[in-house]
This record gives sequence, structure tokens and C-alpha cells, in this order.
Amino acid sequence: MDKMTEKLTPPLTAAETSSAVTKLSSEVEKPRFWENPTFLFVLMGVLTMIVMIGTYFIAQRYDDPMIVIASVSIVAGITTLIGGITIKTIDQLSQTNRMKTEFVSIASHQLRTPLSIIKWYTEFLLKPEKQKNLTADQLGYIKTINQSNLRMIRLVNDLLDISRVESGKIQIRPEATNIVELTKNIMAENHALADQKKIKLQLKYSDSIPLLLVDSKRMGMVIENLLSNAIKYTRHDKQGVVSINLSEDGKKLLFSIADNGVGIPASDHKNIFKKFFRANNTMKLKTSGTGLGLFIAKAIVESHKGKMWFVSREDEGTTFYFNLPLKQKKLGA
Repeated sequence: MDKMTEKLTPPLTAAETSSAVTKLSSEVEKPRFWENPTFLFVLMGVLTMIVMIGTYFIAQRYDDPMIVIASVSIVAGITTLIGGITIKTIDQLSQTNRMKTEFVSIASHQLRTPLSIIKWYTEFLLKPEKQKNLTADQLGYIKTINQSNLRMIRLVNDLLDISRVESGKIQIRPEATNIVELTKNIMAENHALADQKKIKLQLKYSDSIPLLLVDSKRMGMVIENLLSNAIKYTRHDKQGVVSINLSEDGKKLLFSIADNGVGIPASDHKNIFKKFFRANNTMKLKTSGTGLGLFIAKAIVESHKGKMWFVSREDEGTTFYFNLPLKQKKLGA
């Protein structure tokens, strides 16, 4: 087993590890212009001059020149002190944020190899010809390991995607994509979960929808996230229905997915697209989740020049929407 592992994943050399770290470091978040200490220094200098000039003209109302000098000096000193503290604080926060992003990227990449090995071995042991050599308990343990490992892989992939989103390095590989067929395939993959919760899945679409130039893999992630959330947050005790509708107006595709689930409290609306955020009422359902899916989905849609939004009422349901620019290439062309 160890020899097979070495063959599948040979250990990285020091040079390879250094190269990988260098590559990751080059992808971490670059400071925005307004976080640059030089820019902030110039900005605070300009503000200080404006404040000094304003103070000078105001102080001219007094006859005593000493009052003018003292007023300008005091205001200039206070402004400079506040500016220096502000610049230093923003610079420290910017550096901390870059270090955090770099750590997440490197740690996530390093976790991929062992998780891939676990995935390979568990799937190997779950093959029908291997199961006959295992007891029922052993088979159950392996299935649990495999499911937990898959959750870890999804989490690692989400963390990597977040790192790319924050650094502006998210990769989009556009190709002619049949968005209707992509949606149908994802619905088929989720039918078992929907049937388990007795949730009815519905799909409506316009026959005039053209092929879209999008990254089919990432757009599939968006649809998968929205659909799995709709199923996940619809209670067993309701006659659950999840409806997907695709239409176009000649300029944009409109995708909507509506459910009659638990909805989102009004107080949580402003935070729903923030990373690691989960609405308060979803905690009662005891569902698993990291609060990363919608953050990533929105970023993917926006990277395609689209927009994502939602409408929701607590205990009534939620409808998520996103639009994408159309490309003039008809289905089947």
C-alpha cells in the first residue's frame, strides 16, 4: 500500500515545494490603491493642507496673529497625528489580510494531496469486488470516511475559490454551453435527495435560449449550490416544491430558482452573500454548511458580467435570481 501511495503521489522535492509556494504567493491579494501607504500619505498631506488653509481663513477673523498661528499649528498637528495613526492601522490590516489569504492558499493546496489519496483508497475499497472481503461494520466505516473526506475536499476547494476571488485570480474558461442541459443534469444529480425529502422539482425554460459563452464547470457550481440550498432548507413536513425557470429577453438570460422553504429573516438579508454567514433560522434545521457557497456563487456570476440577487420572506420561501449576458449562438447551431 505504501509503495502504491508513493507511485501515485511522489513526495515533493524542496525545489518543487519552494516553486509551489512562490506561485501561490504571487496569487495572493494585491493591495488596492487606497490601501497603499504612499497613496494614503499623499492623501493625508492634501487633507492636512486643506484643513490648515481653512483654519487660516477662519482664524483671520481675529486681530491677533498669534491666534491665527496657534490655531493653524494645533489643527495641523492633530490632523497629522490622526493621519499617521490611520495610515499605520490600514497598512497593518492590509498586511494581515494578505498573510491570511496566503496562508489559506498554501494550506489548502497542501491538504489536496492527502485528501486525494484518502479518496482514491476509499473508492477503491468500495468497489463491489472488494466489498465481499469486508464485514458490514467495516464497510460502514469506509463509507463514513469517504463521505467525511468528500466534505473536506469540498471545503478545501471552497477555501481555494475564496482565495482566488479575494485576489482577483478566479479563473474563467468560457466555452459554448447549453445552460438548459446543464441545469437538467444538475437536477438529475439532486433528484435522490429531493425524493428523500418528498420535494418536487420543476423546470421551465424558453426554447429560444442560445448557447452561452460561460465556464460550464463554474456555472454548474452556481446552479448546484442554489439547488442544493433550496432542497436543504425546505422542511420535511411541508409539501416542498423547488421551481427553476430560465428565460431570455434578447440581451440577457434570467435564471430563477424558487422554493417554499424556511425563507431568510429580513435582518439577515444584508449579510446573505458574505462569506461564512448562515442565516439564524437555518441553524434550527441542523443542516451542514460553511456559509461559503453563496459568496462564491455570486463572485462567479459577477465574473461572467452578470448579477445575482434574491427575494425572501421568512417561513414562506426564497427565490434566487441571476442574469448573464447572451451570446448570439442558438442551441444546436
